Amino acid sequence: MAKLNPYLSFDKNCLEAMTFYKECFGGELTMQKVGEMPEMAAQMPPDFKDLIMHSTLVSGGVTIMASDLNREKPLEGNAVHLCLNAESEEELIRLFSKLGDGGKIIQPIGDMPWGGMYGELDDKFGKHWVFNWQKK
Repeated sequence: MAKLNPYLSFDKNCLEAMTFYKECFGGELTMQKVGEMPEMAAQMPPDFKDLIMHSTLVSGGVTIMASDLNREKPLEGNAVHLCLNAESEEELIRLFSKLGDGGKIIQPIGDMPWGGMYGELDDKFGKHWVFNWQKK
């Protein structure tokens, strides 16, 4: 079966954002700057050389890809929520706390009628995250 993972667009702060997500999730982060690809860099303005052409963070079941190169400026479009389904209450609270650092809590983690725990936040890069853990 195919796997679906988010590909996030940033406005010249992809390096900072992906480094932050690595601090939250751990795992392996790879990044390629525009300047590391001579053919691509030749087609871009000189100030694009340090922007992120493509990045990937892989940590367990989490894969996030991102770039600074967004063809639709300014960033706009339909809202996307990044949903994390935690494997334990401890993991839920840890990730909520880390991703919420410098961001805005929309709904604190709490017990829900469906027998789970749930919360929402916007991280410091404006990405909307929803968190869920289904109690066993």
